[in-house]
Amino acid sequence: FGDGVFRTFLVSNGCPLNWDMQYEKLKVDADILKIKVPSKRNLLHDIKKLFSDDKTYICKVIITRGTSNQGYQYNKNIKSTRILLKINYKKINPKFYLSGVKLKVCDTRVTQHDFYGGVKHLNRMDNILAKAELNTSYFDGVMLDINGYVNECVSSNIFARYGKVILTPKQNNAGVSGVCKQIIIKNIKLLGFEFKHQNIKLAKLKKADEIIITNSIFGALFVNQIEEKKWKNNLFTSLIRDFIIKPEVR
Repeated sequence: FGDGVFRTFLVSNGCPLNWDMQYEKLKVDADILKIKVPSKRNLLHDIKKLFSDDKTYICKVIITRGTSNQGYQYNKNIKSTRILLKINYKKINPKFYLSGVKLKVCDTRVTQHDFYGGVKHLNRMDNILAKAELNTSYFDGVMLDINGYVNECVSSNIFARYGKVILTPKQNNAGVSGVCKQIIIKNIKLLGFEFKHQNIKLAKLKKADEIIITNSIFGALFVNQIEEKKWKNNLFTSLIRDFIIKPEVR
């Protein structure tokens, strides 16, 4: 039923990157859905047990509400199920860091929900359908909400730089607000920029000096094209990248 939450991040030398923030976001999302999450200590123990060598991997932590019988009803004392996936990490093509990536504007829109909008739950049908729209010429796809505002990308968050101001969509009870956004907010002043949440139409997005996409696997990439609009600037992208993913695991 999609009744669970998940996080995806890198593990290097047995250590999960940005673990404090990843666990906190996992717990916040699970609390909204009233799902019990294992302790931070127990999950970290599982991670270190599964990722026991000195290589870099992708880790996906999945927490479901638990095992129940047929139907939607579940026991109030249900015990959550935790699943850890160990996925081989393949370094991103260096050309994407150097030359940027191209995005498609997807027809599929994000679903808004007042209660669990923004939660990284297991029902990702919006993202699956949007991903199916992409061919190999596109790295990711821009997803709009029902009002035509930019919300996120299929597999990443999106940011726009206008001079010294970094804007990110408000998301309006839809999409996923990830750990990378928290990292940017935390370090924005240190880098000499200002951060704002704002409703952004596609036309305004195209007027930006720079477009950045982020996630916990590739860090930050600058966008070189959306539809007819092209960019070459990657000022902020190059500055924030190493705050998201440490150089030794890129």
